[in-house]
Amino acid sequence: LTFPLLSVTLLVSFGSSMLYGYNLAVVNSPAVHIKAFYNATWSQRYGHGLAPALLTLLYSLTVSIFALGGLVGSLLVGFLVERYGRNGTLSRSALLVLLAGGFMGFSRELRSPEMVIIGRSITGLHSGRCCLGCGANLRGFLGLIPSIFICLGVFFAQVLSLPELLGEDRFWPLFLSVVVIPASLQLLLLHCFPESPRYLLIERNDICGATKALCQFLGTPDVQDAIEEMKEEQRSLSSVEMVSVWQLLWDRSVRWQTLSVVVVNAGMQLSGIDAIWFYTNTIFENAGIPVSQIPYTTVGTGVIEV
Repeated sequence: LTFPLLSVTLLVSFGSSMLYGYNLAVVNSPAVHIKAFYNATWSQRYGHGLAPALLTLLYSLTVSIFALGGLVGSLLVGFLVERYGRNGTLSRSALLVLLAGGFMGFSRELRSPEMVIIGRSITGLHSGRCCLGCGANLRGFLGLIPSIFICLGVFFAQVLSLPELLGEDRFWPLFLSVVVIPASLQLLLLHCFPESPRYLLIERNDICGATKALCQFLGTPDVQDAIEEMKEEQRSLSSVEMVSVWQLLWDRSVRWQTLSVVVVNAGMQLSGIDAIWFYTNTIFENAGIPVSQIPYTTVGTGVIEV
């Protein structure tokens, strides 16, 4: 484990995984303020406020469209990484986050609930993953770092939502647009690191570039074994027919593997964890916890998760 390899993993996780966790929890605390903004804007436009059911529906759309954007983004990740590489994909994703932060940050000034919803959908599109070219003995450890940063993102959102920080009504647009800070840092620093060796060798067939990148990441000139490992992977991939998601779902030869993945992920999503992230304050309020203590109780759930 070398400093450049650890640094790029932390940078990618900071600008991607942490933002994913942050956006899961960021709509929990300002729910009351956002709903009031929606209602006031609707009243100014049409002369009457929103019906309770319609207000709930509109806010639910604001919450859930992040996941819909994530679905679209996940289907595009393979194509983007294949075409632009890790650095190029992450740079374009960071630009999307800057755009989303602008939409959400100026939504109240422009009296536009639509900008909040559009911003949330764009942050969902930002969902992406980076596969670093490293030895198999490091993949398990490096694979843990994004998960840790997701938990930290949830925790930071809960801390920033405290009344002493950004929990006031006037701060909710800023609270939503804080995402531009990690995205900007990633955009500025990502070019200090070489492209993914795996992308350079397998997708671009650039053996020289892949060798230089591996030397920098692994801190040693002896990278021939890693190059041969990736060449073997390249040969294996060349003999494998690429299939679409629809073809995968109907392929009987991998039916049980696909079903296992679906069941595990469905179980996680239906376990109630999403409700904890998105509606913590409402859940605690219904449980009878004093309103003044709910923000600190919410932070407690983040501490436990970390």
